[in-house]
Amino acid sequence: MQDKIRAFIEDQFLIEFDESFPETSNLFMEGVLDSFGYVQLCHFLEQEFDIKFSHKEITTNVLVSLAQIKDAVAKKVNEKISHNGAEAH
Repeated sequence: MQDKIRAFIEDQFLIEFDESFPETSNLFMEGVLDSFGYVQLCHFLEQEFDIKFSHKEITTNVLVSLAQIKDAVAKKVNEKISHNGAEAH
């Protein structure tokens, strides 16, 4: 999961995460993401991992670095698994 997110960002926005550009870099401040790219990224994450971000999550700087994106997606996926597991009982 983590590798898919990283690969998408690197391929889509033509960057490479390394020592000089760590996963904690703010993608907006570094000029990697603009509003259009952000919409593309959110759409990819929602489609790829079958999750949904709330308007508040999208507009409150939750997804500004690769590290934050990974954490947010993992949390959403885990919530979905927990919720689906609870429904099965």
